[in-house]
Amino acid sequence: MSGGVMRLALRETHAAFGATLGVRRGWEVPLAYGDPEGEYRALRAAAAAFDRSARSRFLVTGPDALDVLRGALAGAVEELEEGRAGRFAVLDGEGNIADLVLAARMGGAAYLVSGEPERRGVLGEKLRGAIGDGFEVRVDDRTETTCTIGVAGPGAAQCMAQFVAEALPGRLGPLHCAAFEFHGFRALAVRTSDTGEDGFELVLAPAVASHLLGTLRSAGVALAGAEALEVARVEACIPAWTPDLEPGLSPAEADLDVLLGIPGGREGRILAAFLLEGPAAPPGTAVTDDAGRTVGEVRSCVAAWGLKGTAGLAIIDAAAAYPGAALAAGGARLLVAAKPLYRRRTEGSARW
Repeated sequence: MSGGVMRLALRETHAAFGATLGVRRGWEVPLAYGDPEGEYRALRAAAAAFDRSARSRFLVTGPDALDVLRGALAGAVEELEEGRAGRFAVLDGEGNIADLVLAARMGGAAYLVSGEPERRGVLGEKLRGAIGDGFEVRVDDRTETTCTIGVAGPGAAQCMAQFVAEALPGRLGPLHCAAFEFHGFRALAVRTSDTGEDGFELVLAPAVASHLLGTLRSAGVALAGAEALEVARVEACIPAWTPDLEPGLSPAEADLDVLLGIPGGREGRILAAFLLEGPAAPPGTAVTDDAGRTVGEVRSCVAAWGLKGTAGLAIIDAAAAYPGAALAAGGARLLVAAKPLYRRRTEGSARW
């Protein structure tokens, strides 16, 4: 860590592969490997690999692990069967979203919980704070001792079968997880993606992760940086803590209460998708109605290559956030659109 910025374990690997590095969400990450739009096109047309290690990773084990997760996470954690994963929220004392997490049940009493990069401290505190008197449980922060490598795209399953583990795609449905071996080393795979495509996230030791990226790159699989992934995320309308949820929105405002099966809380505005007739507007740009009244603000906005236009997410007064509503941002026409803006309808991409 340098000057408060966290560095990936595979920083030198990415640099050797030609990555341009930059700071995103408190971490120095690969922004691109020379051609962000080409990396995006590879993700949409075939498959791309990328480093998701900035996300926090906590291993919760022991007879009382489930009770800890029940106390820390909002959602039906008790429904997680062995070999399954799910999306949950961490809520603060006011019922607002403090983190979004993916929890995978690896074994009978072992869970891996992964959260937003900048919320690592919040998630760790919440998990440890849920340990009751007499609990038999361990909460271990594995963020800096493991890596998460993502592989996503319509060809992700074929890529996994050919270059990673032949049996994995067939064993894993959406939001399923399984342990596997890669070149003799044990790892965890979860079938999930936040790109709108089928995908897998692989949790491995750093040296093994480096070898995996090298194997995929040598086989012709594209590597994708943060710029390409951000476009895919926004097109899929999947919120990130920064800039979409910060400061915490209620589950209803974040439009996640139904998806996560949790109480909505405060209403009156909603995180809506939009198309913009103009260049990308920076976060915080006011959204106005036809009378010039401010009805919201832009949170995420990108040049959406797959949509051949500009798209994003904005927090907008609910009365003005219906699909088809014509508003404005930064002097450009803004059209509220139905979510997701992009989703390939395949088995592996059916759920976030």
